[in-house]
Amino acid sequence: MCCSSAKWKREVVPDHKFDFIDVGQFYSKTFGSRLSYAWYWTLFLISIAVYVADTYTLIALLASNRWSGQILQSEAAQADTKSSNVLEVPFKIGKWIFFACIIVSFVLLLWEARKARAIVKSRDISYAHTNLMAHSWYALRSYNHFCFFAQVDSSKKKKDNLAFFTFFTFKGESSSLSSLVGWKRLLLADAPRQVINAITLWSFGKSQKWTTDFGVYFSGSLVKQLALATMLFTVAIFIISAVQLLVAAAIYPALLCYIQGNLKEYCCHKVDKRIAELMKRKNRRRLAKEAEYARREAAGDFRHLKDKSGKLVNAPRPQPTLPKIGLNASD
Repeated sequence: MCCSSAKWKREVVPDHKFDFIDVGQFYSKTFGSRLSYAWYWTLFLISIAVYVADTYTLIALLASNRWSGQILQSEAAQADTKSSNVLEVPFKIGKWIFFACIIVSFVLLLWEARKARAIVKSRDISYAHTNLMAHSWYALRSYNHFCFFAQVDSSKKKKDNLAFFTFFTFKGESSSLSSLVGWKRLLLADAPRQVINAITLWSFGKSQKWTTDFGVYFSGSLVKQLALATMLFTVAIFIISAVQLLVAAAIYPALLCYIQGNLKEYCCHKVDKRIAELMKRKNRRRLAKEAEYARREAAGDFRHLKDKSGKLVNAPRPQPTLPKIGLNASD
């Protein structure tokens, strides 16, 4: 099966560019769509806050000889009389690990921005849909574009969900809070520092004898509480992303045997098919609507051309007439 040729082939569709599609016809007035758009903006602001926090951490590491994790490490060492039971990452090592991870995260961001810029210039819909930054560029600037992307997503078939899940897990996306940051950022920019955070949390929990009284963990200064809450949150998100990456990696070999080709090209091929189906559906509805309006006007019903006050705001369609042929008496 894995050696057979692919049954699909992606072809470039010139019409599937934003220059040739009116995204306004995909506008949704539903509360669910507006709520999803608000959530999309929330996730975007969270991602901005993450990079702001990384910048602050970078400056703090370079300007001081302490980091937030040392607060928990110091308390764990004081609470545990046996220092051998406490795993402590030396500041000189942890500092440069965090520094390198943050630099890598910004390098990856710039690299993605460079690719997204080329995609936005191309105006290609399938590539924009499968690129996080290009997708965000269109969706955040226009609610109509967001609705269009949402309808493309909702029209995917269930058998294609695994392909899209695997692709976006490897590449990274933010359609949910358990956002998948992509394997490069996860392994190169997040894994090293989250391992340090996990070691710190484990040592701190062991020093408190793993009590179920959560008030014990969050007692003390506000700085300590914030450090603990931040570490718990980031480690939890990292674990979720890591598990999903492992699932995607397990699915990937079988998926390659199924699609018999490049995963990105396959996803773009499926997006192109969804767009074609959406456009056909919209055209059928538009033609049916036009036919209904023409039938109403032929019957003398012009309500759809009037405003709320009953004033005619649009001209009716010209009605077909039979030609008048003058006949002479001699004829």
